[in-house]
Amino acid sequence: AGMAQLKVSSNGNVTIKPNSTATPLSALSVGDTGEQNVTATAYKTTSGYNVRAKLAGQYSTNWDYGVSGESSSKGSNFHVGVWASALSNTVNSFGRAFGVLGVASNSTPGYNIGVYGGLIGSNSGAGIVGAVGEGAGIYIPGTYAGYFKGNVRIDGTVTANNLTSSDIRLKTNVLSLNNKNTKFLNSVLSMNPVEYNLKQVYHKDVGDTATVQTKLYDEKSQQFQKKHFGLIAQELKEIYPELVYEEDDGYLSIDYTGLIPVLIQSIKELKSQVDDLKNTQSANASMASLSENTQSEDGSLLPFLYQNAPNPFKEKTEIRYFVPESVKIAQISIYTIQGALLKQVNISQRGEGVHVVYGGELTPGVYLYSLIADSRQVDVKKMIVTK
Repeated sequence: AGMAQLKVSSNGNVTIKPNSTATPLSALSVGDTGEQNVTATAYKTTSGYNVRAKLAGQYSTNWDYGVSGESSSKGSNFHVGVWASALSNTVNSFGRAFGVLGVASNSTPGYNIGVYGGLIGSNSGAGIVGAVGEGAGIYIPGTYAGYFKGNVRIDGTVTANNLTSSDIRLKTNVLSLNNKNTKFLNSVLSMNPVEYNLKQVYHKDVGDTATVQTKLYDEKSQQFQKKHFGLIAQELKEIYPELVYEEDDGYLSIDYTGLIPVLIQSIKELKSQVDDLKNTQSANASMASLSENTQSEDGSLLPFLYQNAPNPFKEKTEIRYFVPESVKIAQISIYTIQGALLKQVNISQRGEGVHVVYGGELTPGVYLYSLIADSRQVDVKKMIVTK
């Protein structure tokens, strides 16, 4: 004789269409004998819905629930209101798995939400969490609407106020680009900026019986319609491989944020070149006017003091001067901005000469320096030492 279609056991548990004669473990079990510590179970070996709840609601001001789950335990264990999984014990190349599938449509504009996750209360956490290779015990160091541990890919535009973690406490092997012998400006000049349009990419839907291809981009979107400006990843990889990443699908991506320090350093190098050019032009102009402005009435040259270069300076600067052979004693004196003498150097060289001042000799600030020839102050100029 076959098993009864509905059975009430001596322990009070009920089973419907059981698959064995064993005593049911759940208060209600359908298709099997249930599980320990589970109130109700349903077991099915054929395709289709195992359990389905449908609410044919009418117009009302109340919340309507097709399925509701709640876990209000106050213990120290994990609490899950609704738990769902779609798992296979083997790796397959067919089928599709959705742990949770949510769809919404045709309600009040702006209030159609396929899947919603919210966080309330005062403790840290996230409304929605996504992780790769992590269990449900993932720690969330803050309060977020969404928290993701692993790479995140978005095929579309993102409207956001982007922040990049840059705390020194999260870094190691920190080196200043100022201390590298690399010429960043030359590298930037070798880059090839381009303009382009996106090319449609098609993906075959795995598991379909028919050959179906899905478009990566919405061809009506602004992202697809507009021109874009950027670099070619393959070309940048030859210059800065650290800024190019290979995705799981083999395509290359660029860390454009990482280009910012490179551009900043390039601007600093360019400014240094411009300053050197200005100082050279200033020196040439001074040399050109030397014969006009530094001659005595009898035609002999007078002592002359140039502006130091570079100015301002940090590491070192050069003070150029001219002292004619007729001068017996020449000195360069350095003063505070208030006029206190800090240093005096005797100049033995005659004609054109250079005196080097190192930044380490002075604290950051503004100083005066002068050329003294035979106890007569020829000229006074200002120089600035930076941090």
